[in-house]
Amino acid sequence: MKGDIKIWYRNLDAKGKFIRSLWGGALALLFLYLVVWFAPLRPSFDNGLIKMWIPLVGTMLIVIDLAFTYTKWKREEKSKK
Repeated sequence: MKGDIKIWYRNLDAKGKFIRSLWGGALALLFLYLVVWFAPLRPSFDNGLIKMWIPLVGTMLIVIDLAFTYTKWKREEKSKK
């Protein structure tokens, strides 16, 4: 049914997984960059690893995940036709 609300990630189709990854990734990046923004308030967190490498790796992982779920969605959509 089209109107069903699916809570569990494994029960979603490829389009639903992409949409959930899209907003979930955006929220994760928002939280990550807020932590980096407030890192100078805690001297133990104010270093190059937290300021540069962790946000860079996190952003790259989310972009790769979005690209993977998008191609999976389009492949599934194409096979249905």
